[in-house]
Amino acid sequence: VFYRPPIYDNIFSYTSPRELVRLGHSCHAAYAAFKDYSRRAFSINRHLSDFISKPLLFRGLQARTGTLIAGSNALQFLGRTVYDDADMDIYVHPGHAREVTDYVVQREGYEFKPHSRQPEDYRKIVADKWDNTRIRRNYQIKGVRSVLSLEKYGSDGYRKIQVIECAMSPFDTVINFHSTCVMNFIAFDAAYSLYPIATFENRNTLQVWRARPLHDASVPIKYGQQGFQWLSTLPLNTSLSTSFYPHMTRIVCDQYTWKLPLDIQGVDLRPQMSSSSTPFQFDPVTCNGWSLLEHHGQMATVYQPIQTAIFRYNYTTA
Repeated sequence: VFYRPPIYDNIFSYTSPRELVRLGHSCHAAYAAFKDYSRRAFSINRHLSDFISKPLLFRGLQARTGTLIAGSNALQFLGRTVYDDADMDIYVHPGHAREVTDYVVQREGYEFKPHSRQPEDYRKIVADKWDNTRIRRNYQIKGVRSVLSLEKYGSDGYRKIQVIECAMSPFDTVINFHSTCVMNFIAFDAAYSLYPIATFENRNTLQVWRARPLHDASVPIKYGQQGFQWLSTLPLNTSLSTSFYPHMTRIVCDQYTWKLPLDIQGVDLRPQMSSSSTPFQFDPVTCNGWSLLEHHGQMATVYQPIQTAIFRYNYTTA
């Protein structure tokens, strides 16, 4: 079985990530098959090629700017599945939205599609300037300053990318998503899931408290159609509730996070700031922390922002 890719591909495609790893460690043949399957199933360059013609160049842009891919796109990548008519959401640090949008428009051939309250030229919305002493929010979603919709029609059909300019940081925006199943993201060098057991093993998603309540009933329905059970409150069942790690101090890359390293061969890493500085060749998202605590009868992601003119980027701590 484990010497025939068509057979073990079919078997592995029906296993959860944890079952996949366990099966791969059952014997030498299974391990070799697991490594071969994982290399193909978690090919980030192939995944990005649905939206980006030159994935390595785009990942180099991610490395330079700390840009994250999040939302349903990251969920699909880690879940080894495809959602029909899904777009790709790109989350950008303050001061990088212009550079990232220029790349997608000029290098990838996308066209900016403004909504009724936006100017025709996206350069009037985003700029290269940034001020780390202030947080500006012009959008109704917490953590979001502006959203730019970019569209393209080609031989592969219609594609849509949204560039989300974050008010504080991409992580701050992700951690304020509506529920836990979409708290996954892809950096230039790794993909992360903050609640992997609940999301990929138990297929549960916990609604997170927000200052603006979730009135859109289509959101629970949408993820219910993808096989997730929507939980409005923390389950009383201990085995289910512990998969959300409540009342714990969390950091990205802790023992509860699923980190999937990605092949960075051919990716241009962030250049050294100066000849005397230490190379900054990791993504700043790894320097964030939070906790899941009770708030107004629901569970909420709680943290303190770290924002200073000394740092180029903003961070969170539990």
